[in-house]
Amino acid sequence: METESYFEARTCFEDGLDLVSDEGSDSELKAQFTGRIDGANRKLAELNIHEAEFAHSRGDNAKAIDHLELAKTLTGDQTVRAKADQLLSKYAQPDERPAAPKIAAASCSSCAGSSCDESAVPASEASDHSLAQHEYYELLIQQLPGDLYRRYAALGEDFAGAYIAASQDNHSEALVGFEKCRDVLPQDIYCYEKGTMLHRLGNDREAEQHLRTAVQLNSANSLAWLNLSLVLCANGNYQDAMATINTMISEDILTGQAQLLRAEIFEATGNHEGAINQYVELLPTPYARTAAEKLYIILQGVGRQDDAAVIFKKYLNKSCH
Repeated sequence: METESYFEARTCFEDGLDLVSDEGSDSELKAQFTGRIDGANRKLAELNIHEAEFAHSRGDNAKAIDHLELAKTLTGDQTVRAKADQLLSKYAQPDERPAAPKIAAASCSSCAGSSCDESAVPASEASDHSLAQHEYYELLIQQLPGDLYRRYAALGEDFAGAYIAASQDNHSEALVGFEKCRDVLPQDIYCYEKGTMLHRLGNDREAEQHLRTAVQLNSANSLAWLNLSLVLCANGNYQDAMATINTMISEDILTGQAQLLRAEIFEATGNHEGAINQYVELLPTPYARTAAEKLYIILQGVGRQDDAAVIFKKYLNKSCH
């Protein structure tokens, strides 16, 4: 506890409690171990709140919210939980978070802020307005999957200007720019970009129509598939979202991110066993860290503390969980 190795301390206290229980020792000693476990959990929760504040300061609200939700599962301390609730309320405000992923290939609702966004442009670089437009655009599209990167690199200055406006959350300006380029753009890219902007502007009905058109025009446009899944999930249309995700997986389109979304849908609909199985399936993949973080929270929530401890020791050691 003194060296702030709170998870390891909690594990020791839990081992001690097991031994006390086995020996049938007095209730006072059991209460001491239980109190120490609660203390370690409270410290872990406080660390997660600290990490949430740090993630928020970097603009990563999704990860901040994950830390806060985890903090609430760790402790019953009302002061700590109240602080977590306060920050959750603040970070969940519409003006505190982006309405949709800026580059769908680099994020998804379940993996934003983790291994899925490691290719994202650092904030310090993305906001560097001293760069020439073509340099700034090049920096942005480097996040795209290889096939789309090559296509986007050949789309011209007008499209680049609209794309930059979208990256800076100037959604209406970007929409106008994409409309101006409509006749010279590949139609699947036009429909995808317009659908994405419509989603960010809150017009999900038309956004879904444009994204569906994009995948019909070019079934290899991985971003269109992913953003269609995200829009469907955001509107609670889990049945259609699951069908879209299953198609992505069967066609090997952003398979890891699709599997993470499928696990999220299982979780959102109360199918904890399905979510657990899907996250376990992802543990041998590059998405292991994201899957392990989600899996740890679910296992804690369903009372499988021993399994959660195994996941922590193998995948999350030295983290704030």
